[in-house]
Amino acid sequence: MNKPLALCCLAFAAIAPAGIAQSTPAVVYCVNNRIMVERSTLSQMQSGRGHSEICIIGPSFDFQPDGVTWVRQNLRSDVGGACRCR
Repeated sequence: MNKPLALCCLAFAAIAPAGIAQSTPAVVYCVNNRIMVERSTLSQMQSGRGHSEICIIGPSFDFQPDGVTWVRQNLRSDVGGACRCR
């Protein structure tokens, strides 16, 4: 493999994970009675937190800061604020 091609492949490998992570929407969750906006699926959230109480309490967003804004405007709270799964 020639040097320019190797450098191109290396550069792509460095940015590819960021592009993949952006394809997962940010979701508004309630985790252990705290509001979170995360780019993880519900099953990923549950598997990473054992027996934590987790539920979806809002819509999903392509841009994570939009989720934070939604929390402030609709739940009148901030990320990390109190919530409850019903």
